[in-house]
Amino acid sequence: MQTTSGRPKDLEKRARILQAAKSIFLKMGYHATSMDQIAKEAAVTKLTVYNHFQDKANLFTCAIEESCEESIRAKQFELTPESDFRQALYLMCQRALGVIYLPEALKLDRVLFELAAEQSPLTQQFFDASHSRMGNVWCGFFEQAITLNFIQADDPLKQTELIVALMLGRRHHKVLLGLDSVPTTVEIEQMIEQAIELFLLKYQPKF
Repeated sequence: MQTTSGRPKDLEKRARILQAAKSIFLKMGYHATSMDQIAKEAAVTKLTVYNHFQDKANLFTCAIEESCEESIRAKQFELTPESDFRQALYLMCQRALGVIYLPEALKLDRVLFELAAEQSPLTQQFFDASHSRMGNVWCGFFEQAITLNFIQADDPLKQTELIVALMLGRRHHKVLLGLDSVPTTVEIEQMIEQAIELFLLKYQPKF
């Protein structure tokens, strides 16, 4: 990634460029966004944009990473032997769905579909910056739970994929396609409770 000067004015310009890029990429998609539009929105010259970010692909990746960092920005749960694991798992699920159903997150997923449809190499970069980061948070949580014998040992990634699949189901695909509405607070609570019940049927420790 492009390194930048540490001078305050340069950092301020970089921040404005990233903010403009996030806004326009989410609104217009990757291909319909131009560096001219971003420069105008950020109130800088196009040369300044290129000085901070070598090309559109680099700027897109940086903008996505910052958007995801803002959304995920959460300290990992620290489990202890005294922890109420079911409650901790509920809070993890609640946090995850809170991120997944942010309007910005839904728009990011739709941009991902756009890039994936044309087999763009940016698809993997985007996936790593967003979905993989959240997956790492989940894996860390399940590693702790296994160590403390709250759940049966298994591959934490496999456990992560299961809990996410149980929460989202078919409805999430319909939401992304605009065929269904974002779940309400009550519906999210029901989704979480059902997902946890099924998850623990498989991974509850056998004493």
